[in-house]
This record gives sequence, structure tokens and C-alpha cells, in this order.
Amino acid sequence: MFKGSDKTYLLALLLPLALFPLIAFASGDGAYFRYLAGKAVPALDETDRIKAAVTEFNNRFMDIYASQGDKRGIGAVPATVGMRHSLVTDSGSLWVGGQVLVYDIASLDFRSVKQDGPLSATVLVKEEWNYQYKDGKTYKEVGQVHGTGSLMRYRLLQQGGRWLVQQCEPVRESDRGVKKGA
Repeated sequence: MFKGSDKTYLLALLLPLALFPLIAFASGDGAYFRYLAGKAVPALDETDRIKAAVTEFNNRFMDIYASQGDKRGIGAVPATVGMRHSLVTDSGSLWVGGQVLVYDIASLDFRSVKQDGPLSATVLVKEEWNYQYKDGKTYKEVGQVHGTGSLMRYRLLQQGGRWLVQQCEPVRESDRGVKKGA
């Protein structure tokens, strides 16, 4: 059925497979290569980098709200442009209303980290926060300190070798899994 030797056939079949990791590594930041390597070698998976991005996002989140709507430092937030815009708009609207919202994270408990593909991940985090409204000019307390806890789902994208938060939303747990909404 095939013309030529079996060696030629096998070479033609296996050469693209052998070159795939090299091509994947050479394509930009090597996300595809790291994704495939992480599947084969658990020590190379991206879980720690993904968790670090969510933790950094929350630390910067606190800074943005406490900054009274100041956009300085927004570039350091590991988030997509759309998510950063949303943070600045929300914190800025509080400032226009004469208030500042001071958030303090009490705990982040990572429930699951799933890399959906080489450039996307989904993370579930049980979060505990303390927050308080303050006067925007005097920074004096406007209300009492409140605490809240929620389960949050983060969707991340990898861009330029960095994991960035694209979306975060509250979710509910049930016996059948996680549902959207809080």
C-alpha cells in the first residue's frame, strides 16, 4: 500500500511530532510548551504562578480602592485592560461621591486551580474581607468596619508570559457544584 521504506514513512510521521515542542517553545513566550510540559511533569505546571497572580490582584485591588480613585499604580495590577478600567471606574465613582472604600483582605483560601488551556485558567477562592467607608478628604471613618466572606471565581488569561485576571465573579456552592451568582 505504501511506497518506499517503512523508515521513510515513520520519519515523515514522527518528524512533525518531534518538532512540535520546539515550534511551541519558539512561538512567543512558550505558553504552549509550558502547558504541555506541565501535563507531563507536574513540577512544571503553572498552579503556583496562577495563584500568585490572583494573590497579587487582590493586594493591588486594596491599593486601588484606598488610593481614592488615583490611577497611578493601576498598571501594576495583574489584570486585563478591561478589568483595570472597571476597578478605576468603580473606585473613582466612590471618590466623586466623597468617600473612599478601604478593603483589607483577611484570608484567601484557594479551593481549586484549573488550567483550562495553555492561555487560560479558572480559580475558585474563598475570600474573607474587612471593609470600611471613609471620608475622601479627611480619611475619617464614615461607618463601621464590616466583614464579608464569599466564594469567587477568577478567570485568567496569559498574555506576554504573565497571568492576568480577566474576570472575577461571586459564585455559590451547592451539592451539584458551583453556580454563578452570590
